[in-house]
Amino acid sequence: MLYGDLAIVLNLLSVAVLSFAVSIAVITVASHPLLSRLHKLTLTVRRTVLWILNTLPWWVALGCVLFYWPREINYFTSPWLNEFAHWHHIDMFSYTSWHSVTLMCALGYFCWSFVSTWRLRYKQMSSMTSLINLASVEENKSTEQPFHCLNLSAPTAFTTGFLTPKVYISTALKKHLSDQELSIILRHEMAHVEAKDPLFKVIFSALAAFYPAFIARHLVVQYTLLTEQVADAKTAQQYDTLDIAQTLINVARIQRSLEQDSKALPISYFGNDQTTARVQNLITPVLSSSQLTIALTLGLVVIAALLTTSVVDSLHHFIETIFTH
Repeated sequence: MLYGDLAIVLNLLSVAVLSFAVSIAVITVASHPLLSRLHKLTLTVRRTVLWILNTLPWWVALGCVLFYWPREINYFTSPWLNEFAHWHHIDMFSYTSWHSVTLMCALGYFCWSFVSTWRLRYKQMSSMTSLINLASVEENKSTEQPFHCLNLSAPTAFTTGFLTPKVYISTALKKHLSDQELSIILRHEMAHVEAKDPLFKVIFSALAAFYPAFIARHLVVQYTLLTEQVADAKTAQQYDTLDIAQTLINVARIQRSLEQDSKALPISYFGNDQTTARVQNLITPVLSSSQLTIALTLGLVVIAALLTTSVVDSLHHFIETIFTH
């Protein structure tokens, strides 16, 4: 049995784990109306909404910890709210309690998730490194943008690298491109480099992995589409949107017979990646965000926070009726 500050910290960590799990369940049930309306938001607002959705369980867990944090004075004017925010015997921690079991399970899951993710990324990066070492550096004559040319039979262009991302184009694709198409593709990929999209896609995917598989998959697909559309929009500052759309269609046509898994590697592809949605956004971009979708986002944040905070205390006492200290 532990007493004092260390016991408080461990108990609060168990509160965080429990509230995190509850918030995941709440958001999973309540997020469908919002996820189906993301296309009605501008790119900037959609990016904010996606990051809010992906990180919301962490913020809710932190909020619950602060709410139940032990204090010497009453912060709330209502007596029942002060009583509700009081976590009983928070200064005592038993190694055989369900609090301890919760923390051990959470620690085991985090370790397993970290090791699994690290092994997967290590294998992927090892494969990419051996491939990238064969690349030769070239420069686009019209834009003087450097890129790495890969001697591959697969027609592809992508950006990879966490801290120092680089642009790669295969010889199979390059030989089918006009000078303007090559310039458009390079500008698109340079937009990924400037935004460090490969790094943020890995971070986003790692956070989304805590959701159920179907929600995680939807979030990652939406974020991947967003990064491509943002890069398209950056390219449109220098080239006509119709030329970009035509280049996108041409590349997708070349790649039609090639199946590429954009989630298997931390890279950003040009072409064959939700082409229809990207072409539509280039031709008819969303200029104003749906107020209803923004309201749904704010509503989900409030519901997740309030419902999780109220359920955690009830769930805590329910569990204690089964596993007493």
